[in-house]
Amino acid sequence: MFKFFKKNKDVEVEKPKNFELELTASILAYEIARSDGDISESELNILLEEVKVIASKVKKSEDEIIKIIEAYSQNSVSFHEFIEDINKDYTKDNKLSLIKFLWDVAYADKFLEVNEERLIRRIADLIKIKDIEVLRLKDESRKSNNQ
Repeated sequence: MFKFFKKNKDVEVEKPKNFELELTASILAYEIARSDGDISESELNILLEEVKVIASKVKKSEDEIIKIIEAYSQNSVSFHEFIEDINKDYTKDNKLSLIKFLWDVAYADKFLEVNEERLIRRIADLIKIKDIEVLRLKDESRKSNNQ
């Protein structure tokens, strides 16, 4: 799916098994954060924590990972390829963790925008997560981010 870290003649990057899962989650979370037209500092901080994990696994700088996320976000027309990969590669627990992560990003600024919720619920529907589970994760994130 991601061609950014394919092997190149000069540099060989060993890609950890969960790398694409984490990068997919980060790109989707970035989309959630920017869906209201503004990425708050608190939303960015949550994203940066995930970027640190990814960067250490692929031996790239955090800035390089952020540039990849931004570039992929700007050049992506739809979530179809993400959804296809998620449905093929994610376990149910991975999918639930993804939705929880997206809710955490959405609630990071203490305010859930309509566009953020709509996007998360659409992603959850496409990856076949039941509404009851989506709402439970939403409630957990709301409570943990409003304390």
